[in-house]
Amino acid sequence: MGQRKNWAILIVFWAVVIFSGCATHNAAMDFHVEALDPRPPGSAYLKSIVVYDSWSGNTGKIADEIARVLNCPSVHVDKAAEYFPGCYDLIVVGSPVHGGVPTDKIEEFLAGLEDVSASAVFVTYGAPLFGSWTADGCLSSMEEQLGQTSVGRFKCNGLHKIFRTYPSHPDDTDLSEAARFAEGLRERVPLAESPKAAQSE
Repeated sequence: MGQRKNWAILIVFWAVVIFSGCATHNAAMDFHVEALDPRPPGSAYLKSIVVYDSWSGNTGKIADEIARVLNCPSVHVDKAAEYFPGCYDLIVVGSPVHGGVPTDKIEEFLAGLEDVSASAVFVTYGAPLFGSWTADGCLSSMEEQLGQTSVGRFKCNGLHKIFRTYPSHPDDTDLSEAARFAEGLRERVPLAESPKAAQSE
């Protein structure tokens, strides 16, 4: 009887630990370059595009918010062929975390990209406890496939289709953080012009 009680306490403890994070906000961003001065009023921003995959709409919500701030298209990866090949100064790529890696469709899209000037990556994840760690691995994998052109990365919670964790995410706070991430990209993407300018001179 005592052993059964100990097991019950242990199970309850781990259940609380695993699911306690589901109501918290774990959005995080990181930039790989320093911010530049904003462009002069009236000047055009570089041409950008957001390409994403989304199973339950979570990643799509983040993609749409980033695209809103960047004032550029938000394109599901299934329709990316309609926009590529194309000349973009900044390509932002998003995916749900699938076993620590991007979805197969995003992997295929990344493999087909050429001549990327600057990029950024973002993911949504729903696995508790280790989810943030696997999200970092997924982001690093995407950045590697983009030839280390990434200006920054963003991650936040989303509903996990199996565990059903983080059912209310991404919420308004997550979207606000995504918008802040996009603003950070706007301050940094002019760096993509430097190599081009050097080559043309």
